[in-house]
Amino acid sequence: MKKFFSLFLFLIFISNSLLWAQSSDSDITFSPQAATSSSSGWLHENDGKKHYFTAIGGMLFFNLGLSSYNRWCLGSAWAQTGWNEWGHFWEREMKYDCDWYWTNYVLHPYQGSLYYMSARGSNLNYFESFGVTLLGSAIWEYLCETNAPSTNDMIYTTVGSFAVGEMLYRLSLEADEVSSLLGFAINPMRLWTQGWTRQKPLGTTGNIHELSVKFGGGTTRTHTEIINAPVFEGLYKENEVFPAFGSVMICVVYNDPYGHDSNSPYSQFELDFGASVGAGSGEGADCAYSDIDKNFMYHIRINSNGLLFSRAPKISENIDTTLGLAMEYNFDWHQFYQLSSLGPGLAIKQRLRFEHSDFEWQLHGAWNALGTTDYYYYHRKSLNVLPADVGVFRTYNMTTGPMAVVKMRYINEKGSSINFGFQGYAMYDFYNQLQDDVPASSSGWEWIGLANASAELAVSKSVRIGLSDEVYVKRAFYKKVPDVFQFVNTASAYARLQLK
Repeated sequence: MKKFFSLFLFLIFISNSLLWAQSSDSDITFSPQAATSSSSGWLHENDGKKHYFTAIGGMLFFNLGLSSYNRWCLGSAWAQTGWNEWGHFWEREMKYDCDWYWTNYVLHPYQGSLYYMSARGSNLNYFESFGVTLLGSAIWEYLCETNAPSTNDMIYTTVGSFAVGEMLYRLSLEADEVSSLLGFAINPMRLWTQGWTRQKPLGTTGNIHELSVKFGGGTTRTHTEIINAPVFEGLYKENEVFPAFGSVMICVVYNDPYGHDSNSPYSQFELDFGASVGAGSGEGADCAYSDIDKNFMYHIRINSNGLLFSRAPKISENIDTTLGLAMEYNFDWHQFYQLSSLGPGLAIKQRLRFEHSDFEWQLHGAWNALGTTDYYYYHRKSLNVLPADVGVFRTYNMTTGPMAVVKMRYINEKGSSINFGFQGYAMYDFYNQLQDDVPASSSGWEWIGLANASAELAVSKSVRIGLSDEVYVKRAFYKKVPDVFQFVNTASAYARLQLK
C-alpha cells in the first residue's frame, strides 16, 4: 500500500506540473509555420476540436492488438488472461517486476508514448494526454497480463512515456518537412488519428535548433573489483579490453536552450541516442548467448532532458539565461554496466556571447525517482565464485536518489569546439524488490560518475572531426553482500555531420 501511495503522489506531482504549464498562454513561438494540413485533398485543416473517443480508441486498439499478438502468435504464458484476472482486478497487489532491462526501461516508455501520441494527435492537451496514458498503462497491467501489476512499469509507462512521447510527437511534425513517411515512422499513431479525424496533428515546424549525426570508432578498457570482503580479496579482479568498436549517434536540440521563456512542456529539449558495436573482450555472459557475448561488444545510449516550463531573465546584452523545471530521462546499456534514470529537477542554462566565440554551460539538479544500475559485474561467469547465499538475484537494481548533470561547450565562429559533460548519481537500491526467494536480498548506496571530454575541429561548414574520452566510475556500498568498484574508460575518434 505504501508503494502504491508513493507512486500516486509522484504521478500527481507530474500531473499538476503539466496542468499548471498548460494554463498559461505565454508560450514562446519560434516559427510561424503551423504544421496543419490544407483544406484540399483527403486531409483538411485542423479545427482544434478535441476527439476524446479517437484518443481513447487508439489506446485501446493498441492494447488489444499487442496483447492478442502476445497471446495468440507468441503464445506467451503471461498473456493468457481471463476472468481470473478481470473479475477481481482491483484486488491484485502491485509489485516490482524482474523483466528484461530493455523491456522495462525502453519498450515500456515507448509503449506508453504511443498512448500519449494517440491523445496528442486527437488535439488533447498535455494533462489530458497524460491521463489517457495513465489509463492505458493501468489497463495493460491489470487486464492484459497474468503477472502481478508492476510498480516500475506504471511509472515508466506514464511518466517516462510523457518524456518520450512529447519529444516524438514534436519530431514527427518536423520530419514531415523531409518526408511524410518519416513522420509516420516517428509517430505511427498518426495512422490511427489521421485516419479517424482526417487532420494532421497540431503544432509548429522549423524548431530544430541543432541536428547532427556522429560516426566514430574507438576502444574500451574496463576493471571490476570486489573490496572489503577478505574471502574474495584478489580472487575477483577482472580487467577486460574491447579492442575496437564502431558507433553512430543522432543529436537533436529542439529550440534554443539559452534564453528560452515558455510554459509549454518540452518546447525545448535535447536528445542524444545511438549505439555502438564492435569486437568482444573474450568474456561472455553466463547465458544461452555466451558465445555471441564473447565475440561482440555492444552499447546503447539515450540521453535527454526537456524543460517543463522556463523563464529567461535578462542579465546583460551578451548573456542568454534559462531557468526552469526539467525532466531527465537517460538510459545506458553497456556490455560492462547498466544505468538509467528518470525524474524532475531544476535547470539553469546560460550562454555567454563574445566577439568571435560563445561559451555555453548547463547545470541540472534532479531527483532520480526510479532508475537502475547493474548488480555487481552482472553478466560475467566469474560471479560463480560467490556462494549461493550471497543472492545474485537479478541483473540490475532499482534505485532512487539525487543526480546532477553538467554540460559545458566553448565554440568559435568557425564551429570548432571544446566540450565537457558530467552525470553524477547517488543511487539508493530499494530493499526486497520482489526477491522473496533470495535469503540475502540487499540494499545499499551506489556512487556513480560518468564524465566525458572532447575537442572538435570544423573542417567545413557541415563537417567536424573530433577526439573524445569518457570515464565511468562506480563505488557501491551494499549491506549484505560484498562492496564493488568499477571503472570503464573509452577513447574514440569521430566525424560529425552537422545537418543544422
